[in-house]
Amino acid sequence: MKKQSFILSMVLGFILFSSCSSDLLNVNNEVPLTKSNFCPYALGDEMILGAHKCNDIVKLRDAIDYGITNFEVDIHVSRENGNPVLMIGHELETSTGKTFEEYMDDLLQMKPDFNFLWLDFKDLSTDENEKIIRETLYRLDSKYDIKDRVLVESRYITHLTSFANDGWNVSFYSTWNSLVGKTEQQQREICENWLQSMQENNVDGISFDSDVYEAIKANFENAQVNNRPVKQYAWNYRIYYNEPDIQEKIKKYSHLAVLIIGFPNEEIPKLVLDVQFADSGVATNKGKVLSSLPVVQGTTNAIVTRWNTLYAKYEAVFDGTNFFYVPYTKEDAIGNAMQGMFSMEILFSPDGGVNPFSSMESGGLGYEMTSDNKLAFYYRANNKWVLPNNNFQIPIQVGQNAYYHAVVIYNKTTFRMYLNGNKVKEMKVSGSFNFPQKNQAPDYLMGIGGDYRDVVIPSIQNSFIGKIVYARLYKGVLSESDVKKMN
Repeated sequence: MKKQSFILSMVLGFILFSSCSSDLLNVNNEVPLTKSNFCPYALGDEMILGAHKCNDIVKLRDAIDYGITNFEVDIHVSRENGNPVLMIGHELETSTGKTFEEYMDDLLQMKPDFNFLWLDFKDLSTDENEKIIRETLYRLDSKYDIKDRVLVESRYITHLTSFANDGWNVSFYSTWNSLVGKTEQQQREICENWLQSMQENNVDGISFDSDVYEAIKANFENAQVNNRPVKQYAWNYRIYYNEPDIQEKIKKYSHLAVLIIGFPNEEIPKLVLDVQFADSGVATNKGKVLSSLPVVQGTTNAIVTRWNTLYAKYEAVFDGTNFFYVPYTKEDAIGNAMQGMFSMEILFSPDGGVNPFSSMESGGLGYEMTSDNKLAFYYRANNKWVLPNNNFQIPIQVGQNAYYHAVVIYNKTTFRMYLNGNKVKEMKVSGSFNFPQKNQAPDYLMGIGGDYRDVVIPSIQNSFIGKIVYARLYKGVLSESDVKKMN
């Protein structure tokens, strides 16, 4: 099976050649990368290009599928039953719910020959935290042989010394913004103080935002720590992997050991489910006819579709006895969207019922109408519903032939709800997504006009009464301007 790899050389005018190098250009390789033919990087030989903030497993999988083998991940120390544990995420509020060891197990299963992993330890700040980080890293190194392939980064330089003394790649996360707006002499003095601290602590790496790369380059280009050249690590989140002129954009960073840049697949919206209707009770998803359930609980009643002159589209009329549904899996486009960044859109007119657009059998996500005529959105993560009823809902009119355009957007840290183009709710939420229950049902089902039961033959629950013009799910994040344009 062909593997994609991206090969970059910054030597002699940045000529591209097929050898061991950082990943960039899409090149088909007939020989899959394996431990036997994989050529590991050597820090300092050439710049390594990596993907920023691959905290979420969905984003990590997308990056690997894209051909990337170098990643950056955030790690913080949390507590379980009073004991410290390393968790993935910038802090508790943005935790993915995975431990660092679980993440590494997933990474090594998906990409055993990954090239480089930048570990941004947010709170390597105490002896206790240093101890648990050391124990975890050595356990993982014993299991996966990762020592030469990872970078241990922290802003607390004294806690990097033991890792440096043991031969780990280390980097001091500098207060780089203190260089902004300073004179060259002031910048030189700041950098000299950093270098002195690095020499005292045997730390031969410094990391910083690429906005100050010129100042760092000028002051650290010939610097050494205990006869070792100082390695420079930087990030630029305004450059993305799939830009056509990326070669030109990264040329000036060739002196770096590592540059991490944006990986856009997670944020750029991509329509993965677009349920619209046609004459004679037909529902389609981007040209494919969907399944429908004409018989529920002994009642036979075909779903009626009719032309809506206001929106110049067909709409489906649901009476509470039936629904359309779309089978999906955890691994397909719909499943990937649900567990990553997503946008969920519906244009509808409610007359009653509960779930106009959802997949929420003891888990999942979706829209729900409450008993007091409010439109709510539910999302289950870390084994609990994380959007409280009294916070993430908005009053709507029922039975008044009023049409609502609702959009819910989630970027892995914040939920936003828009109604008729206006933002009405916002809430910070994070965690690892929990799919619906599927013990008996052969497939997960996304319901339009109701939700599904976990039974062998698809059956409806929490049915909706009213009209639906369309229902859409995007992998990625719609912007506020995108939402306003839809109204």
